[in-house]
Amino acid sequence: MAPTSTMGVWSVIFQLCVLACLVNAEDFYKLLGISRKATNKEIKKAYRQKSLEFHPDKNKAEGSADKFAEINRAYEALSKDDTRSIYDRQGEEGLKQHEAREAGGGGGGGFDPFSEFFGFGGGGRQRREQELRTPNVDVPIQLTLEQMYSGATFEVSYIRQVLCMQWEMCMKNAPECQSPGIKVKRQQIAPGFVQQVQQRDERCVARGKMWSQNCSECKSQTEAEKIELTVDVFKGIRDGESISFEDVADEKPGYKAGDLNFVVMEQDHPDYNREGDNLYMTKAITLVDALVSKLLEHVLS
Repeated sequence: MAPTSTMGVWSVIFQLCVLACLVNAEDFYKLLGISRKATNKEIKKAYRQKSLEFHPDKNKAEGSADKFAEINRAYEALSKDDTRSIYDRQGEEGLKQHEAREAGGGGGGGFDPFSEFFGFGGGGRQRREQELRTPNVDVPIQLTLEQMYSGATFEVSYIRQVLCMQWEMCMKNAPECQSPGIKVKRQQIAPGFVQQVQQRDERCVARGKMWSQNCSECKSQTEAEKIELTVDVFKGIRDGESISFEDVADEKPGYKAGDLNFVVMEQDHPDYNREGDNLYMTKAITLVDALVSKLLEHVLS
């Protein structure tokens, strides 16, 4: 029998690896009850439903706490584009390796033949620049106890800053720009010795790109935009929880838009107050009613 070629062995290993990754990649999606093509909005909606179903405070069945932890793990992996991409390609084991590298500063101490041969992961040599985002925006929304119990839907108008339509026409090449808001200045401190100094410069909008002042295409980098949002309050939401819209905060050149969060504030109820999933009411009764109630409680017990 002729010996198997090295390329043939790698081909078989690669196919088995890809097959295993695809099998593993289904797990988190099945936990949330969604397809692998689900949008971020569908992922978040499924997570809310599943987390409410298996929350230990609501579900006392055996194993619900473990299920709740698995659901949170699945959401953490699928809610971010970078970790979702890693999970889809390499499964949970690949995601764990990625998290270990991140925790260790991206070093990646050992040799990984699959990473080196097929380009998975990338290690320290292909370290991705950290993504910059504009600040998240928190907007308080007051709800009655009835609305929090039954759920509600609101139509909200929100005004945000978005990039000028022709903003890319207002950028010029600038090698001194290292990243948004950061410029590198080179200084010769002695013959043959050059020092690099970082400086703040808001004209820098990306690596190698600078905003051209007085650009005829845009009066400013951003302009106001009014958008209509549907705020879907799910049943059982609690005081302090948020209803989030990803990437809907203000835009800025070189930055990804932050999230818009509607933070729930519970209005006082004239009769009831809520503690966790329980409702309490304080009511004054006569001494006779109290004694009769106590007597009936004793008899029935």
